[in-house]
Amino acid sequence: MPQVALAGVVERDIDFLLVEEFVAADGFLPWFLGKIGVSGDFEPVAVTHSVTTATGETDIELTLRSASTTLIILLENKIDANLQPRQPERYRERAARYITEGQCSACTTVLVAPMAYFPEGDPLGFDHTIPYEDILDWFLRDDRLGPRKEAKIALLQRALARGSAGWIMVPDETATDFWRRYWELSRALAPELRMVRPDAKPAGSTFIYFRPSNLPKGVALLHKVSDGNVDLQLAGMASALKSLREKYGGFLEPGMTLEVASKSAVFRLTVPPIDIRAPFQDSEPALREGIWAAKLLNVWAKRAGI
Repeated sequence: MPQVALAGVVERDIDFLLVEEFVAADGFLPWFLGKIGVSGDFEPVAVTHSVTTATGETDIELTLRSASTTLIILLENKIDANLQPRQPERYRERAARYITEGQCSACTTVLVAPMAYFPEGDPLGFDHTIPYEDILDWFLRDDRLGPRKEAKIALLQRALARGSAGWIMVPDETATDFWRRYWELSRALAPELRMVRPDAKPAGSTFIYFRPSNLPKGVALLHKVSDGNVDLQLAGMASALKSLREKYGGFLEPGMTLEVASKSAVFRLTVPPIDIRAPFQDSEPALREGIWAAKLLNVWAKRAGI
């Protein structure tokens, strides 16, 4: 088999690789759906590249249908470019509008990029993330692709090399200032939550993690600022929702729900969503509500034995 060497790989090349695999590769679509916590017998109805709407462009729009559900996945692909201002928010606005207009019954957003994009697992405002490294691993493990496998692997490896060498996080002044002031507020109201003092942040970084000492490995406490959720997140436990509900359902506090978020199960409190680009003083009452919700979830976790 010939050695494959590629140069000049750009995001559009990876876009077309994904489009091809969604349509043609046995096993890739079920694997991809599993990575974002989607189960069920879905069939692809349409795969569209570069969809432009009033709120911006979607790199890949994937429409799927089961017996009871139409699901649209909005996918943003990055190699070494930073997110544009409000790009995650505009993706979510697009998803909400598709549901409101009746184009689908569910819509989710996915960011595909090298792992370096996701510091501490932060999805940067998207519903889900899939690293290039995971996609490369799928190609390395799958034995059904024949000779074309080597070309796909070479393409992804070259994209990863470019991403590792070329991507530099561009700090966003507004996001960085918001995180710093949130940290100061959290330290004043709830030092036991042990929010880590933030470094510079890029635009779209809106998932704030706390580090209370009582939480075991695999359990995270975070404020999804722009979504309006504070979650106690149990990694990889989405499939155990029924048993979790049986064990903890009777102990939930008023307003607390148990839900699936990607492949995790989350104990959730809903709080006001916040635009991090708005004046901080205007958002402070809602931020305080979010921090108090995190305090409540942390106390509840101790009492419940999580």
